[in-house]
Amino acid sequence: MRSIAVVNLKGGSGKTTTALSLAAGMARRGIRTLLVDADSQGNATLTMLDGRAADPPTLGNVLLGQAEIADAVRPTRIAGLDILPADSRLADAALLLAEHLGREHRLRVALERARLPHGVMVVDCPPQMSLVTVNVLAAVGELIVPVDAGIYSVSGLAQLRQTVADVRAYLGNASLRIGGLLLTRTHNNRATKDIADQLRAAYGPLVFRASVPHSVRVEEAHARNLTVAEFAPTSAPARAYDDLLTEVIAHGDQQPGDSVAPLDADPTAAAAAGGRAGRGRARRRAG
Repeated sequence: MRSIAVVNLKGGSGKTTTALSLAAGMARRGIRTLLVDADSQGNATLTMLDGRAADPPTLGNVLLGQAEIADAVRPTRIAGLDILPADSRLADAALLLAEHLGREHRLRVALERARLPHGVMVVDCPPQMSLVTVNVLAAVGELIVPVDAGIYSVSGLAQLRQTVADVRAYLGNASLRIGGLLLTRTHNNRATKDIADQLRAAYGPLVFRASVPHSVRVEEAHARNLTVAEFAPTSAPARAYDDLLTEVIAHGDQQPGDSVAPLDADPTAAAAAGGRAGRGRARRRAG
């Protein structure tokens, strides 16, 4: 089973929207998909369960060894898409895990024991480093990182690269890789263009060609507990996520582990170099 975690340790990056769009899109393309909600806010769960909180067992019960994954997974309204839901008690489970042996590998062991019939698993990670996040990183094969078009989001990517390297070295997940960076909440202005140029200069093909524009349609979909494609299938964000899905499916043929080194690059240095080059060209034109 291919396993993808959508992760950014900064809130407001479009992480849950991206996870929902990928999971629902995979299912609509005929790939049986499991969406794992690893965020105690449970927004992905509420969306896929029509605004209802999940009854136990949930992911927290699985991590604490109180339930098997097969008993916690349930269908959604989208054919071919199941969910392993979260609830507010997941935050308590993360604290309780600290007292348990094998605390970093609970999700991986549960998945191996379950032998689920799904072709792909998409995980919506929490927006902070916790034992739940560590469990996800130890269990999945690749990460998709939504990056909103702001310099403060870009500056945290090197730290993420170090986290991936640590998981590979110390948690036994040597195949973990960065699958790609996704620009989200973009605007048609110079600031967004500058951020996009910085990312592509620093990380090259690691940045997805698709980018997701800021749109009120996303918030309207969330308010109705729908994915963007369900609520506004012809909107710019829905089309962008469909383009992303095509890239993600194609990237599945790549060899794992090849996409970590580029995160050593410094996008702010690339931006400075670009700025110096631009000023040099301006001076030459003026002369």
